[in-house]
Amino acid sequence: MENKFCCRALLVMNMLAAIVVFSTFPSCSACENLEQRSLSLSEYLEQTDESWFLTGKKEYAIQGTMVSTELHFHNELENVDYVAVDDGETVVLKGTRGEMWTSPLSQVMTRYAKPDGSELRKEDFANRDVWIDIVAIPTRNSYYAMHVPNDITVTVETAWGDVLYANLSNAPHGEGDYLVCTVQEGGPNLSDVWVLNGLLFPDCYDISQMNNP
Repeated sequence: MENKFCCRALLVMNMLAAIVVFSTFPSCSACENLEQRSLSLSEYLEQTDESWFLTGKKEYAIQGTMVSTELHFHNELENVDYVAVDDGETVVLKGTRGEMWTSPLSQVMTRYAKPDGSELRKEDFANRDVWIDIVAIPTRNSYYAMHVPNDITVTVETAWGDVLYANLSNAPHGEGDYLVCTVQEGGPNLSDVWVLNGLLFPDCYDISQMNNP
């Protein structure tokens, strides 16, 4: 009887120990986060096997509107909250994946056109809360881009003072975000780099030269 009691007690103690040990290990999703490396832009450029390649915006279709009342919304791909107001200047844009953001009317008229190719005008947004179709104006070979695999987070300090992050774990990225920069003589302009979500990049930018930097 004493031996049976000791064996049962030892079995219970082993089970409890296993539970404690198991509970101290992170979940699979947490393990994935732990495996993700965090690098600065300069560190990533020094260590990566990825290459810069020439690219430019494609002619892709999105929608735009101006609002009649204050509108609050969340952009899942950027993990950013926006507020749009009826000020005659703020345009709400809805992208290729249904994501929304705001942009000044002056930039919208410069970067987008009507589906027939004609220029956008302020009057096109006169009917508040009505979405209109617009298309991006193509810009062939106007930028350089570089892929960032989604197991790496890269911190980018932009030329306009913002801090952006490639592949933050709280937003979807497909196979990984992209670094994008303007073109200067001889190659990419590393003083003007920003981040574009990996799900959006193939929708909006030319990838035909991705393997031919």
